[in-house]
Amino acid sequence: MRERTTALAVALGLAVAGLACSSPEKNVVNQYFGALRANDQGTLTSFAMVAFDQTVDDFEVVSVGPGTKTPATLPDLVKKAAELEVQQKANEKEYRAWGNDLAVYPKLDQMRAVRAKDGKMPPALQPTADKFDAYQAKDRELKKAVSDARAAVEREQRNVALSVRQSDGIETLTGDVLSKDVDLNLTIGGQVKPYVMTLRKYELTGSTGTRMVARWVVESLVPKG
Repeated sequence: MRERTTALAVALGLAVAGLACSSPEKNVVNQYFGALRANDQGTLTSFAMVAFDQTVDDFEVVSVGPGTKTPATLPDLVKKAAELEVQQKANEKEYRAWGNDLAVYPKLDQMRAVRAKDGKMPPALQPTADKFDAYQAKDRELKKAVSDARAAVEREQRNVALSVRQSDGIETLTGDVLSKDVDLNLTIGGQVKPYVMTLRKYELTGSTGTRMVARWVVESLVPKG
């Protein structure tokens, strides 16, 4: 009876170990390094946001972290980008209206002529020059903010699309983002080096309440510490 109980415990232990080895997170790690070894860029880019430019001779999964859950950010990123674009256009409209004013336009021409000659700005033109510079500075600031916001939207769109495997209508999906860190030992050039791979999965729903089918994707792979 004791031998039977021991055998059952061993069998259960092996079953649990087998399930652990085939966890979705570890499967992603195996698939990632398999694609790297085969130089299969098509497969790699289908589920990974980053590549790895070193030859990995071997790898070992040390541990899989508990993970974190945060609200999905794509809808807010899209909203922020749209708001910044409105602000930029409003600033441009205000500048054009000011610059086309009959009381301002001649002074702008005079100001530009002085600056073209690197001359000293007359006191009478200084207020115009200051206001012109303020509009230009705000325009540069808003254009950079819009560019950064659009880049953030595009980056998150790619991330979401990789996880849910579709790109249409993802800007309106709401839900959570799951993140997990996987500690790895990578053998590179004969040396074992610790790395951390961060995985993401987007658990999102549509406007009708339909839950999207999602998978883990590779967000980053960096040296540990």
